[in-house]
Amino acid sequence: MREPMSFAVWLASVLVLFCTAAALAQPAADSVTVSGSVGYLQRIAMPPDALLTVRVDDVSRADTPALAETSESFGARQVPIPFSLSVPSPAIDARFNYAVRATITVSGELRFATTRRYAVLTRGAPNQVDLVLEEVRPAIAGVSAIPATQPATSLGIELPATFFGVVPCADCPGVAQTLTLRTDGLYRLRRTYLSKPEGPFTELGRWTAETGGKVLRLRSGSQTTLFAVRDDVSLRLLNRLGRPIRSTANLDLRRSTAVEPIGESLRWRGVFLYLADAATFTDCASGLRWPVAMAEGYLAVERDYVQSRSDPGAPLLVNLDGRLEWRPSMEGEPREHLVIERFAGSRPGATCDSPAPGKGEVAAGLQVTDFAGERSPTTPAPRYP
Repeated sequence: MREPMSFAVWLASVLVLFCTAAALAQPAADSVTVSGSVGYLQRIAMPPDALLTVRVDDVSRADTPALAETSESFGARQVPIPFSLSVPSPAIDARFNYAVRATITVSGELRFATTRRYAVLTRGAPNQVDLVLEEVRPAIAGVSAIPATQPATSLGIELPATFFGVVPCADCPGVAQTLTLRTDGLYRLRRTYLSKPEGPFTELGRWTAETGGKVLRLRSGSQTTLFAVRDDVSLRLLNRLGRPIRSTANLDLRRSTAVEPIGESLRWRGVFLYLADAATFTDCASGLRWPVAMAEGYLAVERDYVQSRSDPGAPLLVNLDGRLEWRPSMEGEPREHLVIERFAGSRPGATCDSPAPGKGEVAAGLQVTDFAGERSPTTPAPRYP
């Protein structure tokens, strides 16, 4: 017959179980816990399906993945909501800076986000922080709604593609035009006035297909250029009403054998927005938006944004020189980023619809495009034979 367990043996067993459970409840020795709460000041209740995402990021280096991240629905809760993240110790480098950021989305739409940096882990920063999120504006004033990307088949043209041709000029041998169309709706039109020292002049904007794909519309701000899509290899310039131009001169752009990528340094005018330790740029001419690479001339824009914005999370109209470049993304596959090369100033309170400074004072003959043809700087409109 088995003898009954002594009290001492029973007590030892209970202590072993208690210590094991306590050890399992503690974070692993090779991780550091970052915790706190998430809230906002507005008296707004979130629906049960609102999604709270909290992550710890390396903010000293661009395009690095999150060290830790968690996402959970609100359910029956409202702010403040506690959070706790375990960051692997080997991923922490005392030389770098780390921060916590959070977002709240409803049905995929961003509603609240951190707009300032909450440092953690290194350089004397705490590992417990209370995040105060700012409400995100639903739209950017002055930027037209961005239409869905049109499939290349809407034009009946295989894209991307580059077209080239020399069209008439009033006081020069011709205007060489190089047009590149991308599948996302972005276009670049480069004009070179032959035998003239000025230029080339580059225009960026958004293309759309009309009349069942038979007409190509190029829109850059308030400027519009129209082409007839003759076939997969040629476009013919139309007048501003979309009608054929009666002329014996060449009005055609023909498809090039190679596509010229849009990757050179260009002057951009658009809306800079910094939210949750990430920046975006929305181009005024095309309405397209890109993430901004935190490299090269980026810091100058961020510093100006912090000083010039009307309130946290507000958009700021900026001018800059930069290029489009594919880079690793903080989440998922590599994405095309805008790389800022030089900051050229901002206009607090202005929008994409605001006229450029001094625009009304520019003489009517300066760099004006007559869409029945071309008008070079300081020259009268062309006449066609």
